[in-house]
Amino acid sequence: MIEFKRALKVATMAAVLLMSHALQAADQTDSANYVPGDVGPHGGIVYFVDASGEHGLEAKAADEINSLNWNDAVIAASAYGSKWRLPSKTELKLLYEQRSRVGGFANDDYWSATELDSNSAWIQGFFNGDQDRYNKYSTLRVRAVHTF
Repeated sequence: MIEFKRALKVATMAAVLLMSHALQAADQTDSANYVPGDVGPHGGIVYFVDASGEHGLEAKAADEINSLNWNDAVIAASAYGSKWRLPSKTELKLLYEQRSRVGGFANDDYWSATELDSNSAWIQGFFNGDQDRYNKYSTLRVRAVHTF
């Protein structure tokens, strides 16, 4: 009887170890690897990915319906929920460079979150690739982004 209990204990420990290894392997395969053009973890289109393939930037698939002044653009971009926002000047340049993978851009200027001063912020031209500063009261296109 003692041998049976010892064998049962060893078998139980072996089963627990096997299940633990299987769960660890499943966790490792669950981590997503993204490439530009994929649908991101927050429903946007991925346009930048770091070397790990697990972290990057995604953008909404479409612009805001109306062109907005800078203050309204900040509010509209964050209205999608936690961590959705206007892209920085650098993130917007990356988005311009990947515009064909994301799609839906107008040949127009888009707001960035990067302010030059209290009256102006940086913009990205999607017709010529130029970055410039605009008065915050101007109405421009808006595309929200999210970091993952």
